[in-house]
Amino acid sequence: MSDIVTLTLRAPLERTVEAEAITPDRFQALGEREIAELPVWEGARQLRLGELFDVRGDRAARVRVVGDCSRIDALGAGMSTGELVIEGRAGRYAGTRMTGGTVHVAGDAGDGAGLEMAGGVLRIDGDAGDRVGGARLGASKGMLGGEIVVRGAVGAEAGSRMRRGLIVCARAGARAGEAMIAGSIIALGDVGEDPGRYNKRGSIVVLGAVSVPAGYAYDCTYEPPHVALTLRMLRARFGVAVENGGERGRYRRYSGDMSELGRGELLVREGA
Repeated sequence: MSDIVTLTLRAPLERTVEAEAITPDRFQALGEREIAELPVWEGARQLRLGELFDVRGDRAARVRVVGDCSRIDALGAGMSTGELVIEGRAGRYAGTRMTGGTVHVAGDAGDGAGLEMAGGVLRIDGDAGDRVGGARLGASKGMLGGEIVVRGAVGAEAGSRMRRGLIVCARAGARAGEAMIAGSIIALGDVGEDPGRYNKRGSIVVLGAVSVPAGYAYDCTYEPPHVALTLRMLRARFGVAVENGGERGRYRRYSGDMSELGRGELLVREGA
């Protein structure tokens, strides 16, 4: 029995592979040979994990993946415990549907990172694609809990239809928080057009530039204590630094979307 399982990619992949089998949940009960026999999918073609990776270690809840995994989808999908570290880029759907544990992507991640996530922590050191912490196309529920921290930018529709949880990023694309029911999105920089459309009770905090969309009404300017507490927590736990005066600051509060319940909020830091 080892304290970590290491998967090293044998060669760059030419085609996309779906690898939901790569989770600490599965590995912690399996030997090295059994891990290598787990199925992965290249379209409709089933492969063995050991055909793509050298496997070292067994029966551990810590997993390390080495190599360019930008063509490997669903890493850590559905995981509930342990730690998965991807030492490079990840494909689509990293950490999708996870309920616990930690996924750490040391590079960029593709679309759908943390899709329908219900718990745990997803850390991405680079940029991430569209629908981070959001809902599958056509689905009614996005993120249900947990924390997503992206050091770089995220694409469009981050947190779409989210119900609970926290998403933090350096910058966000268009339509962040679309149709969100609850939960919080914090952008340490700029946010694209039309944030919080159809927002019911969610909170979107912007420390950079943003155009306040139609459907939001100005309430007041104040220093929200919960924002300062959250930013201090992010610095302590994840090393996320806040520029332009640190964690404290005054914010303009806008209520919306008035086409829905109107109980959501857009908090825009003054001086951005």
